This record gives sequence, C-alpha cells and structure tokens, in this order.
Amino acid sequence: MIAELHREDYLEDYSNGAIYENNRLVGWRRKWIELRCIKSYIADEIIKAHHYSGKATSNRFLSMGVFYNNRLLGAVQLGYGIRPKIKGTWGDDVTGDNSREFDRMWLSDECPKFSESIVLSCLERYLIHAYPNIKYLITYADGSVGNTGTIYKAANYKPMGSIKADFYILASGERVHPVTMWHRHKTRAWAFLQEQYPGIKKADGRQYKFIKKLRTLSKQEKIIEEEQLNLF
Repeated sequence: MIAELHREDYLEDYSNGAIYENNRLVGWRRKWIELRCIKSYIADEIIKAHHYSGKATSNRFLSMGVFYNNRLLGAVQLGYGIRPKIKGTWGDDVTGDNSREFDRMWLSDECPKFSESIVLSCLERYLIHAYPNIKYLITYADGSVGNTGTIYKAANYKPMGSIKADFYILASGERVHPVTMWHRHKTRAWAFLQEQYPGIKKADGRQYKFIKKLRTLSKQEKIIEEEQLNLF
C-alpha cells in the first residue's frame, strides 16, 4: 500500500522551486511534482513493495519522496556506490567523494506521463543546492529486464557503455548483488549457492552505464540563495 502522507508545516519558495523546512532545503518542486526528503524507512517500504528488484538501497545516502497532488506516490533512493571507488571506472575525476549512485526510483501509475523526467530534474536541482560537493550522478539501466536507459538519455545523461549483468536472481525473484552474497557466505562458489538457494539463476543481459555531471552554482545564484534563506 502507498503511504498516505501529506505535506505539512514546511515553507516554500515559489520563485525557483526550492522547498524549505526550518531554514533547511529539503526538496524541490517543478510543474506537478514535488520531490522532498522523507524518512528512510518509508522510502524502503515503498521500494520493497513496488520496485521490480524488491530491495531497498542498503548503503543509502538519501531517500526522497515523490509527491503528486499532495500525495506520496513514489520514492527515490541514492547510494554511495561501489564502482566509483575503483579508479577510472567512470573517469579519472569521478571519485567516491564527489559522486553518488542513483539507485532506485518507483512512481505510481497515477503520476502523469513524463513524471520520471521531472523527478530527475528536481533531484539534480536539489543536489546542486543542498550538496555542492556532489559533482556527478552515476546510474545503471538493467538490460536484464529490458531497461536501456530511455529516461536517462532524455535527461541528458552521458552513456558510458555497458557491463555484463553480474548478480543473482533467487527463486523468489529477489536480486542479490555478488558483494552481498559474499558478505552472507564468504564464498560465491556456484555449487554452494545452488545448494543454498534452489532455483537460483545468474542474470542474463547487460547493465547500461550512465553519468550526469551536475553544474555548479554561479556566484549570483549563491547570493540569491543566501538571501532566500535569510527570509526564513
């Protein structure tokens, strides 16, 4: 069931879409979508119930809710990622400190067409203002379920090639990353995993990599933002 949560007790800046609460930037609004920070356990429940993976982001950095007509009808989760720590995986200037992984997104079909693209736009604007140290968003489109990154291409993410899908699919449908499996059992031996998880399969397909370089605020934008915060 989608949580019936509503906006409450937060101030809004209608000039540029920023949403403030207690002098803190907590979200962004564009067109009919509001994207704002929510408690992680609420986002976890939404993602587990509705995302095709059935799993929430474990190494989460940020959880945000997608509001349409004052109703919580989706969730977004960002993680710290693993591959940015491997030098050169995404580019020599992309590190675990200046990047985050766009990990999960689910929106109800009640949201209008193009809502996913608007959510991505709100997320970028929020990160630019709230976390200026983050310079890159990285993400994967899971080709094993037919995703090729259409929404990322529409949002001007840069394609970075693909890698073989490297995760396991359990009989229940749960998708397990190899790192998670290693931490569970200290082994990835196929014979052992088949014994432990009857019906286990290796994912078949490619994961398509995308990256978005976030712009930095101009000096004038920083001045305007400071003036806006002083209003609260």
